[in-house]
Amino acid sequence: MLEIKDFVDDMLEFQLNQLASYRKTDIMVIYGPMHHYLPELVKPRIEAMQRKVENNKTLTIILDTEGGLVDPVERMVRIIRHHYEVVDFIIPDQAMSAGTVFALSADNIYMDYNSQLGPIDPQFFIDDKWVPGLSYLETFKELSEKSVDGTLTPLEYALAKKLDLAQLEQFEQAREHSVELLEKWLPAYKFRNWNKTESTEKKVTPEMKQNQATFIATELNNRDKWHSHSRGIPMDVLQTQLGLKINDLSEDRQLHYGVEQLHGFIIDLIRTEKRPFFLRTTHYKRSEDSNDEGQRTT
Repeated sequence: MLEIKDFVDDMLEFQLNQLASYRKTDIMVIYGPMHHYLPELVKPRIEAMQRKVENNKTLTIILDTEGGLVDPVERMVRIIRHHYEVVDFIIPDQAMSAGTVFALSADNIYMDYNSQLGPIDPQFFIDDKWVPGLSYLETFKELSEKSVDGTLTPLEYALAKKLDLAQLEQFEQAREHSVELLEKWLPAYKFRNWNKTESTEKKVTPEMKQNQATFIATELNNRDKWHSHSRGIPMDVLQTQLGLKINDLSEDRQLHYGVEQLHGFIIDLIRTEKRPFFLRTTHYKRSEDSNDEGQRTT
């Protein structure tokens, strides 16, 4: 078994180093939910990469997640931006919910035609499963309106009594927090080099950047527009409907191939070993491999 693990580690190291060499950046791979313990695992790995001689100031994050909590995302961005001047995200498959918030802290985002982001509807781990907070808030709103106009059925009344008001307040705070983070990060990073409009070449002002960030954050938080927490938003929709510039990963054949190979390898590994999440960086040391690639489940 140790020989197999050594082979897997060697293959991962080889593929990551190939991508890092081609991109000329450090690389971090995160697959799995945005859980509360992620920042404490990310911090030492980021610091380890920064201790090497060349001290790279650009980081590429390869992200695959169905979402999770937004608070650890904010902490991870704080850690990463403390050490790196430029941060690019590659989305081989999906970055949903809090993962979308994470990806939108990038300077550049790379996707292909099949990749997707999602509505910024934070999730919460309740009764051993992830639940979308926005769905609970919308349900409570509908029941409240029916209660006011007297159309609440006995079944709906029983459902309303089961809703935890403190929990609903937590959901609402997370929803507002997600919007605030995008309004902060998009102008600071994604729009940092946006100086002229593409159509008229008009000078882009700080106010224009802030207005565009608010528009994107509001639209991604609009449940009526996307209808479902799990609704994937592909690259073309992000560009045409939200005005969000995305780099087409397929235009760089070597990078696209390398990312696809790595993604397939990691997905097979996660499924075979039933890992709840996967974290790896370049300059990885096996002696540091404690609880960072799937040992934790809560």
